Amino acid sequence: MTGTIEPSRVKRIIALFHTGRVEILRAFLAEDIIWRVPHTHPLAADIIGIDAVTAFLTRARAETGGTLTAVPVEIAINGPVIFCLMRVTACRGGKRLDQNVVTLWRIRDGKISERDLFMEDTAAADEFWSY
Repeated sequence: MTGTIEPSRVKRIIALFHTGRVEILRAFLAEDIIWRVPHTHPLAADIIGIDAVTAFLTRARAETGGTLTAVPVEIAINGPVIFCLMRVTACRGGKRLDQNVVTLWRIRDGKISERDLFMEDTAAADEFWSY
């Protein structure tokens, strides 16, 4: 059984991260989650495991002084796969990020087991996250 997550729960999961409640978010993540952060910036990596993912999320919020936000624009669910188009904004070191982002979540037993990210403008995202 793969389980499923309803659109309202997807919005809640996104809100938990963007309000800094990462410990509550753990309940929605599989222990062996793979959280893919693509591109070439210093935070880019395949992050594996619930502890590593929550540490990464905490770091991303800290790096942006808590300004990293995502507003869901469209959510589509097809069995164990969730597609979410979001508008993401953040400020960091005098730089501003403001673009569309697509995330794909794979669900197993009602929890997120994998997450892929696709930025609208890869070069701008890499520049934003670079030191």
